[in-house]
Amino acid sequence: MLGNINEQLDNINDEVAKTQAIANIAMLYNEIERYDISLFYTERFMQSSVAAKMACRVQVHRMLSLLRLEKTATFLNDVDGALADCQRSNEKIPELIIQHYKMQAIAEQGRYDDVITVFNANKTAVQQTGYPILIAGVWTEAAKSYLNSGMLNEAEQLAYQALKQIDHIDVSLAHVELYSLLAELEKRQGDYQTALAFFEQLAVLQKQYTNNKISQQLAYHQAEGELAIKNQRIALLDKDNEVLALQRDLYEQEARQNQLMVLTLAAVLIFASALAYRGISGRRRFKKIAEYDQLTGVSNRYHFNNQAQIALEYCDKNAKPAALILFDLDHFKQINDAHGHAAGDWALQAVVKTCRNFMRNNDVFGRIGGEEFAVLLPGCQSDKAALLAEICRDAIASIDCSDSGFDFPLSASFGVSGSDTSGYSLKQLLADADNAMYQAKAAGRDTVISFELESCHYESGAKS
Repeated sequence: MLGNINEQLDNINDEVAKTQAIANIAMLYNEIERYDISLFYTERFMQSSVAAKMACRVQVHRMLSLLRLEKTATFLNDVDGALADCQRSNEKIPELIIQHYKMQAIAEQGRYDDVITVFNANKTAVQQTGYPILIAGVWTEAAKSYLNSGMLNEAEQLAYQALKQIDHIDVSLAHVELYSLLAELEKRQGDYQTALAFFEQLAVLQKQYTNNKISQQLAYHQAEGELAIKNQRIALLDKDNEVLALQRDLYEQEARQNQLMVLTLAAVLIFASALAYRGISGRRRFKKIAEYDQLTGVSNRYHFNNQAQIALEYCDKNAKPAALILFDLDHFKQINDAHGHAAGDWALQAVVKTCRNFMRNNDVFGRIGGEEFAVLLPGCQSDKAALLAEICRDAIASIDCSDSGFDFPLSASFGVSGSDTSGYSLKQLLADADNAMYQAKAAGRDTVISFELESCHYESGAKS
């Protein structure tokens, strides 16, 4: 494939067309992380005498290839010349992109003061481009240097400004680098809960970004394979039918003229497909992140409230009963303190997995607090809900915790409320179930209590 591209490039005499072709080819190979091939084409182009404007457009891709291949010495030796080409031709955005790469290269050498100097010299121009990915990338790189220099306030200000730039666009490498920075920043400041949240989001973004890259590489290899098959068919025709030699020569001449255009169009289609896929899958993933608890997979408090409210409105409108179960794990803090948060996370996941076995598809199950869960049961009477709560209580108490690597008891206290006593207001159902649950705690834990108008009524359960 490289040989074919080389032949086609030699046949292009128009400098603008040739520059655009080289830039597209280099961008394609950089996108699929074949930086060595991209560098080959850009350096071959730079060996010829070209105008500064053309050199600038190709230098953007060459500088990225050098940076990713860790050819730092060559990068730093050539970067000022690349910037000069862009400045002479007034190519502002390519110049600022190269400045961003320069910040990354000198940061790898630990020259954080120099990174901040480059940032301060270019931040106004970067801001004026209105290009979110570029702004976020430059702000993130500067924030890293502030962080490594111990200037946490400056780092935090730039990091959250960068987040505003890209929190509404498709996932990119800028997202991965920024969320990694935010997690480390909050960790340095001692806000471990926020740091953990950023680390969890980072894991999702890294997986999505990796999947996107794999999709691009698969699309490229598929196109490359199809081109190879096409070439094999041409070869077979040459051997099997010499009568078609004239037609073959004509086809090959047309193919040579069109092949570079096909490759360029293929690159555009690959990127367009990748962007469309990232747009669709990115929205789905962020919707899931926004609505579901990342540890247990059940609804978070916000999504639970929305879904429960919809179910209650339906039950109220159609005169159907509804019930709510609220339960809280007993002595959960002792598990975290004695065995660590990993054991606590395992316990939460085990409880959710166990309780889900007894729930219907239309039941709304959510984690509404650290170790507190709620279940709304549309069309269910209070006594049936209390029976389900008792089943879940017994199942939780029977969980074998040895798989976590530690031996500790698990139990939960349950409160049950229903529309017959509390009405169809979610707030009232939660309040009454919470009242009953605290009665269960007072009764000795590992217990189910149903709410009644006069007082909370003890249902069942082994006290511990």
